[in-house]
Amino acid sequence: MLKLHPDRKLERPCLPTQDPFVNIPRVCSNILAMALLLAPLTGHALETTEVILAGEHFQVELAVSREEKQQGLMHRDQLPDGTGMLFIYAIPQPTRFWNRNVRFPIDILYFDKNRAFLRADTRVPSCSESPCPVYQTVQRIKYVLELPAGTLERLELQPGQRITFR
Repeated sequence: MLKLHPDRKLERPCLPTQDPFVNIPRVCSNILAMALLLAPLTGHALETTEVILAGEHFQVELAVSREEKQQGLMHRDQLPDGTGMLFIYAIPQPTRFWNRNVRFPIDILYFDKNRAFLRADTRVPSCSESPCPVYQTVQRIKYVLELPAGTLERLELQPGQRITFR
């Protein structure tokens, strides 16, 4: 199950500790400071987790904050196989996505609050100039998973199949 720090709604997860004398907020601050220092080296510094979909494992970055969701996969050169980005909404809601400044095509998969697959927009092309096509849902979405284009077709995912968090 995806575990997030209990004091912060869908913000950065903190690492658990067995040491009762460790100051958790300080540890989290130190982790965040290190991530911010390393961010220029990697181009991004998002929390990651593993998800399982149709028996296949994916290492995904978490887009939880408003800023992370707005940035998404923009300005990246690639999305390697076996990786993706998971957008998490505190309250299930209709969603709107576009592929503005994303330099490669993607599959966008939509999941409800029970982690059940609802539908997808596949092989969404990159878009470098406005206006870009908008991909939206009317269903209430809790999770959106962006994967390399063609992944959905290969997985043969059917509505109702569930995504699992490690």
